[in-house]
Amino acid sequence: MAFNRLPVEAYPDVTNVSVQIITLLPGRAAEEVERLVTVPIENAMNSIPKRSSIRSVSLFGLSQVTIVFDDDADRAYCRNMAFQLLSSVSLPPDADTRLSPDTTPVGEIYRYTLDAPKSMPSTELRAVQDWIVERQLRTVSGVVDVIGFGGATKQYQVLIDPMKLLSYDISLRQVLDALSAGNKNAGGAYIEHGPEMFIVRGLGFVQSLEDIGLIAVETRGGTPIRVKDLGRVLIGEQLRLGRVGRSIPAEHFDLDDAIEGIVMLRKGENAMDVLEGVRAKIDIINTKFLPAGVHIHMHYDRTNLINRTLHTVHKNMADGIGLVLLVLIMFLGLGNIRSALVVAAVVPLSLLGAFLMLDLRGIPANLISMGAIDFGIIVDSAVVVIEDLLRMMHERRDKKESLFKLLPKAVGQMGRPILFSKAILLTAFLPLYTMQRVEGKIFKPMALTLTFALIAGTILALTIVPLLASYALKKGPGEHESWLVRILLRIYRPSLGWALKHGRMVVLSGVVMLAVAGVVSSHTGTEFLPKLDEGSLYIRSFLPQTISPSESAQIMRRMRGVLASFPESKSIITQNGRPDDGTDVNGFDVSETSVDL
Repeated sequence: MAFNRLPVEAYPDVTNVSVQIITLLPGRAAEEVERLVTVPIENAMNSIPKRSSIRSVSLFGLSQVTIVFDDDADRAYCRNMAFQLLSSVSLPPDADTRLSPDTTPVGEIYRYTLDAPKSMPSTELRAVQDWIVERQLRTVSGVVDVIGFGGATKQYQVLIDPMKLLSYDISLRQVLDALSAGNKNAGGAYIEHGPEMFIVRGLGFVQSLEDIGLIAVETRGGTPIRVKDLGRVLIGEQLRLGRVGRSIPAEHFDLDDAIEGIVMLRKGENAMDVLEGVRAKIDIINTKFLPAGVHIHMHYDRTNLINRTLHTVHKNMADGIGLVLLVLIMFLGLGNIRSALVVAAVVPLSLLGAFLMLDLRGIPANLISMGAIDFGIIVDSAVVVIEDLLRMMHERRDKKESLFKLLPKAVGQMGRPILFSKAILLTAFLPLYTMQRVEGKIFKPMALTLTFALIAGTILALTIVPLLASYALKKGPGEHESWLVRILLRIYRPSLGWALKHGRMVVLSGVVMLAVAGVVSSHTGTEFLPKLDEGSLYIRSFLPQTISPSESAQIMRRMRGVLASFPESKSIITQNGRPDDGTDVNGFDVSETSVDL
């Protein structure tokens, strides 16, 4: 049960405890955003407890302030304190400020695009994403946010004629105030009618373009001056901040204006469980909620990456058990194959014990921590107990001493050396336990996983292994020494004698080999994390900072065409700019391309 519940990650999450404050201030230049929003928020956040650093980015219409905290800071407490301090900051009335979702940079677990008929306008498809798909996916447990990217957002626009404003002697502020006041419902009291009560309210929300045009800006001589008298009312598109393109070379399909959704995982949730819920919800959305012809198409699912990780772990476990069993049979002999099976059983049982402790501590498993487990170290205690038991059975075969009397003696003889050796081995891990920040997030889970496996293996060697041996060795032991051991002894004994006679030469050879190893290791390449091939390419492109959205889209179109010319490309997704919610700070000068191979 612990193994099934244990969260599995491809890599450990090395991100710091942080809170990001996002403020949208449409139409304002970066200098104004910095002065009116970023600086006041930074000043307020300087007093937040356990703050490690503050950094900020101010762009056209967007401010992002990131507060990084100490490693021991409580994430929920930090978010609560940031929210409280944010309420005391004086910001412009049109500023939209909020905390970023409670996720991490590695929280993107699922990406999809919406397929629709060519006749469907982009604004309508984006409305489907915002009002249907996003709201349904947010109901999945563990999903903290769904980010919409690309497409045109519908906007009701009033195009004012300056000459008409001048002729009517009306200011633009009067028009804005009238539009704001003319789109409201008014609450009232209630009236009694016989035995019943009726609620009274005034309905003022606009329902159509005609309603917007009929809003009165001013009344003169009993005649209202309406919005439609001052300009035109129409449906347009909100100012675009990003664009997504999609290409499927096998179908000769290329869409220059796609709509993408990014599902974000709440920090600390089990990605596999959440992804299972997301896929189930998408099946329901496709069958019950979407308009005719509209379909959700997945183009990234982290399940594939996690399955690769699990496959690696399972393969290593099977190979480790197989190698341990092979070595034991070769050294103990075919006559002691049951003893070898007893020792080999310690490997999966020790791993299950490690999984149990990881689950109790709330530590997710990952490729680094699971790949660091040394099966030889895990089973050596069981090997020592079984070997000592076999030795005692051979030496006391003539005395006909029962197996149940030999078992406590064998465990008693080997118990203290085993405990001392494991204590020394675990002491070597102490530097790993004291690591902080990024190093600690990488190596602490690895050290804890190996520690738990060693402790479980030692407990099993002193308890379960003697119990299993009492059944496996009922018929007595096999041959005392296998053919391989006899051959190795014939080689080892003369070699040991020669080494003792030529001690200086042996020591000098060891020093030379150590020096050669040091030279070779100094030229060996290093990497921050082990390589894991997902079977895809991720390309990040940087364009001139002043590039226009149209030119950037044209370059992305050509890039998709070049990548689609390779037969290995299955699908290509390009995105440049940023989503409308401000969770990314890229402009049209930065593009990201994902190629599924």
